[in-house]
Order: sequence, then C-alpha cells, then structure tokens
Amino acid sequence: MNATKNIHDKKIDNADYSVLLPQVNRRDFTKKLLSAGVLSSLTLFSAPDAALAWLDGNIRDREDLGDALKVILQTYTDTDPYPHKFNDALVKLLLRDLDFVVTKGLDKEFADHYVYTLGALVNKYLKAGVEMLGKDLALWGMFERTSCSYQLYEKINIEENQRSFPCPYKAILGHTQKSLGTYTINWDDVHTKWCIPVWNGFATGAGVKIKVEPGETCMVKVL
Repeated sequence: MNATKNIHDKKIDNADYSVLLPQVNRRDFTKKLLSAGVLSSLTLFSAPDAALAWLDGNIRDREDLGDALKVILQTYTDTDPYPHKFNDALVKLLLRDLDFVVTKGLDKEFADHYVYTLGALVNKYLKAGVEMLGKDLALWGMFERTSCSYQLYEKINIEENQRSFPCPYKAILGHTQKSLGTYTINWDDVHTKWCIPVWNGFATGAGVKIKVEPGETCMVKVL
C-alpha cells in the first residue's frame, strides 16, 4: 500500500492505517525497555493507562487514530516554504506569546505562571517519584513521559540523568522572521526567558537541580 496515495481525499479506516503501525511484540518491546535501564522500565510500567495502551495493542481500538495519522501525513507533505512538522502549531503559538510578553516585559511572570499552573502535578507525582526512584525520574516526567514534551521535541535522546533533543524553535523562528519580520525576540530569548526558567521551575518543584546547555541540540542534566 502507498500510505500517501490520495491521502487528502481518502478516509483512512482501520484496515488502512493498521499497516502504518509497527508490529511490536510485547515481549520484544519489554526487552528493549529493560535494555534502556531498570528505572525507565519501572516508571513506564507504572504509568497510567495511556502508556499501557501501546504495550497492550489497545491503541488500535481508538476510533480517531485514522484521522490522526492522516493529519500527520498531510502535514509532512507540506515542504514549502519549509518542511512542516506536527509540532508547528505548538511552536508558533509559543513564539507568538513569548514575543508579546517579552515586548511587554512580562516574560518572568509568563514563565512563572506556566510553572505554577502545572506545579500541582509536579509536586504530586514527580517529587514523590524522585524520593522513591531517584533523580532521573524528574527528567522522565518532564520530557519523555509528558505528551506536551514528546510532541514538541519530536525526538528525545535518553541517558541516565540526562536528556537531549533538537531545538524545535530555531528553524521556525527563522522562517517566521524571514517571511513576516514582525517578531522582536531572538533565539537567545527563547532559551533564557522561556526554556531555562520553565525547566528550572519544574526541577525545583521535583526537588532536584538541573543544568541546561542550550543549542541546536539542547541538553538537560540533573545534578
């Protein structure tokens, strides 16, 4: 089957989109988890049902999965004026808001409010998890376990007490500035006035300290 054929006008039903999903045997997947480290395996298996849906194969039962896959394929066919990705809307929304608050001198309040609104989850789950299972769980909860993060960063490289991922903001900010020229922020503003304050805020709530090394590949280490 040609997965992209007639993607804009053909409904993808269960029979079609099932071929787009890798056939993952639960035993094989478990082996891969264990090879990644005991901590990562334990925390994933203790995660809510949303994580277990992949292991059990129940993800195929979602009635909206075909629509989701069609949207991804439609998005990735858009290569002009730049290759679009599924995180485009999320990135552009954040850059637009950040440009506004930086212009108004409210970037600290903006980051603090974001950390505050999600702080209840950090205090409830991550802090207790760190005390039970170690500091790495703070990074797990901030990045690969959180859908807002793995949708944003697309690829997260996992090492013990360290996460790294390609910066999702630089390319989009550059394209927006080139096509519109209306933003006042630069790439360094994204690092210093958004990413680093927010991650440090979550880390503090989880009871750990982190070191951030921003760049085209951003690295976050727990100390």
